[in-house]
Amino acid sequence: MAKLSEDQIVEIQETFNLFDQRGDNKIAAHQLGDVLRALSQNPTESEIRKCGYASNPDARISSEVFLPIWQTVSKNRHGPATRRLHRRVRVFDKDQNFYISSAN
Repeated sequence: MAKLSEDQIVEIQETFNLFDQRGDNKIAAHQLGDVLRALSQNPTESEIRKCGYASNPDARISSEVFLPIWQTVSKNRHGPATRRLHRRVRVFDKDQNFYISSAN
């Protein structure tokens, strides 16, 4: 896995803590998708089930367990198909600022 920057770790931990309702540095397993989505990921229900918590929705997930899950989902979002799409869209991004003019 790629090493995360200190800023990324802080952002993930802060978001994770927002969902930690007991203050025990854990979230409920049924919140896994919500926490990932709050961190700008968009996991499918299948990806969430693959994490192994579907059979035990009352389980609690620590931040140490959550981080590798986040990294896996994040890595899957930036696979070859996403990179190809970015290259194709870049043709229309004249100013290289990640915006495409509606006039194009």
